[in-house]
Amino acid sequence: MHVVRLKLRQTSEQGYLVTLTCDRKKLEIEGFLASLPEELQVAFSQWQTAYRQLEDVRSLITQSIFRITPKSVTIGSNSEYTQTVKTHLNKWLNSSDLSWQTIREGLISLANQFDREEEKEVQFILDVQEINLRRLPWQEWDLLEKYYPNTEVAFSLSKTQDLPISKEFHYPKRKKIGILVVVGRSDGINTQADLEVIKELEEKGAEVTCLFHPTLKDLCQELWSDRGYHIFIFTGHSSSQADGKIGWIEVNETESLSIEAFKNSLKEAIDKGLQLAIFNSCDGLGLANQLAELNLPQSIVMREPIPDEVAIEFLQYFFSEFTRNQSLFASVQKAKKRLEPFKSRYPGAVWLPTLCLRSSVTPITWQQLSTNSRQTPSKTWQNIQLIIFASILSFALGLGTQMMIPSLSQAMTPQNSTIKSIEAFPHGIWQYGGSTTWTPIREQIDNKIKKEHPQFKLIYTQHPTLPQGSGSGIKMLLDGQISFVQSSRPLKDKEYETAFQRGILLQQIPIAIDGIAIAVNPNLNITGLTIKQLKDIYRGKITNWSQLGGTDLEIIPYARSIQSGTTDFFQYNVLGMEKFGDRVVFVDDNKQAFKKISDVNNPGGIYITSATEVIHHCEVKALSLSRYSSNKLVSLYKNEWKPSETCSPSQNQINFDAFFNGDYPLSRRLFIVINQNGQEDEQVGETYTKFLLTDEGQKLIKKAGFIPLRLSY
Repeated sequence: MHVVRLKLRQTSEQGYLVTLTCDRKKLEIEGFLASLPEELQVAFSQWQTAYRQLEDVRSLITQSIFRITPKSVTIGSNSEYTQTVKTHLNKWLNSSDLSWQTIREGLISLANQFDREEEKEVQFILDVQEINLRRLPWQEWDLLEKYYPNTEVAFSLSKTQDLPISKEFHYPKRKKIGILVVVGRSDGINTQADLEVIKELEEKGAEVTCLFHPTLKDLCQELWSDRGYHIFIFTGHSSSQADGKIGWIEVNETESLSIEAFKNSLKEAIDKGLQLAIFNSCDGLGLANQLAELNLPQSIVMREPIPDEVAIEFLQYFFSEFTRNQSLFASVQKAKKRLEPFKSRYPGAVWLPTLCLRSSVTPITWQQLSTNSRQTPSKTWQNIQLIIFASILSFALGLGTQMMIPSLSQAMTPQNSTIKSIEAFPHGIWQYGGSTTWTPIREQIDNKIKKEHPQFKLIYTQHPTLPQGSGSGIKMLLDGQISFVQSSRPLKDKEYETAFQRGILLQQIPIAIDGIAIAVNPNLNITGLTIKQLKDIYRGKITNWSQLGGTDLEIIPYARSIQSGTTDFFQYNVLGMEKFGDRVVFVDDNKQAFKKISDVNNPGGIYITSATEVIHHCEVKALSLSRYSSNKLVSLYKNEWKPSETCSPSQNQINFDAFFNGDYPLSRRLFIVINQNGQEDEQVGETYTKFLLTDEGQKLIKKAGFIPLRLSY
């Protein structure tokens, strides 16, 4: 089982700090997601209001004192509202912002690795605190639909504390799976149908106890039962506060109880082995939140009022899968898929069943519940703690928040790592290829390796017919022509697909950060550009510098071929995958481009290149850039740019701070791409990568003009 977790924490009004982790892959990546857009909030509110007006919605909202009757709306466009929600959700989550792209790249990379491990289930967990994020239909994100089609999205809920390691945890003293069913106030609800579904579980090894409209005293007494229960099911009316923190169940005609009202009894039941609570009732996010606070491992709730027949069939389909020893994730997902016939009558209802987990829990199966083991899971908890401790230790030892690869982590020693920290360099001659952006790094790294390990011989190799670049290098790796690739862009979907078809498992490891520079003639009287202005230049909408406040001078835009990782990055992140305009002139390399734009007879030229390439070339200058406003331009240079007559490599330096704090709008990661084939080529690629990630390697990367991932260097 693989567990993929996305943790979102709002750090400002601008958005959320996002952490992507995967337990078995020892992966941790940080990124940033813009705040929930207003158009998505409006679309969801419109759907929610229209949905709650449907006549057959299970809980009649007007019957509950905890709910407010929505204003009258026109229901005819309800299905349009669901589509609008999906459209705006995908627009938000498919943002091309660079800091969010690292998360998307990580998710895609993981999914393509999982394709080779079909025997392992992938469980996708969202750790979010805000109720407006928990209510969204994340499963409609097209990235999840494409790359994680058989994975349910579960929510990890906040809690005060986790189960103490020393606490004895007992399984219920039963020979069968114990299920406690509470039937609460149920006006307008067919609870008998729920009971018929649950009653059938007795034929599959369950022992069912049912309480009809119990008093608080009756409920508490049963939860204190010495025999304990594995599963708690509530059917009837329920509701939650608007903030999703507190919920109520209406157990009878006179008593509406929050979890707080019987929390001690619930704690006792949890201590005796209660594993799962199912609220086949309305709006249960508040209930799930409170139960997580009490350390209940997992719960299934509905995010909104739900039509009666939808709730009944969900319960039936869920237990049909769960009793066949499917995981909770698979059981919930398959049950929701089987609700498809209700989509036209109740648009959005299939979004509602929600799996909620306490953060440090492994979801159970029916078979695990039926083992009736009396042993305490203290050793299990200790193992979990050891894993957590090891992860924290790895983080503390300097691995940072970037991708941590198991085969590489042994080489990442905490302090004073040098090339000698790598146990053995292979003997022989190997070819590699890829990005021209990597040229300054190659000069630093390869010279060092050649000097200290002459038996480890590397030869940079170009494709025989294609231009130099990341794409050409990746093609050569897929064709078995080289041992590894230096890439200035992440792998593409089609490259992963080609690899999969050929039985190849590609791995990309981030090594450094680079900036994209916009080079122009040093005499051009333009200070900087916004990203939109830059896009309009390369799309052909802006053709003269006078349109941007400069002199009457034709703009000649230059770029390298699409095989270049820099050009590919620019097209995706600036042009939004639109085509380059007809006026763009494509050149073979940086040398040719710099010669053209520095020519006194061609003062209007502009060129896309790596920050490291332009920083020490005094015959051209890099324009300042801004994401949105021309009043907030950020310079690529640490100090004021020096013209050619006074320029020296030491005077013009990169503005590292602008990259560290995210102010510079165009930055990217550089990768080593390896074929994980278990052969010598993989060993060669890993050895090279290990050195790049040592202290000495990261210092040489900085010396080459790039930003090391391990920021202490």
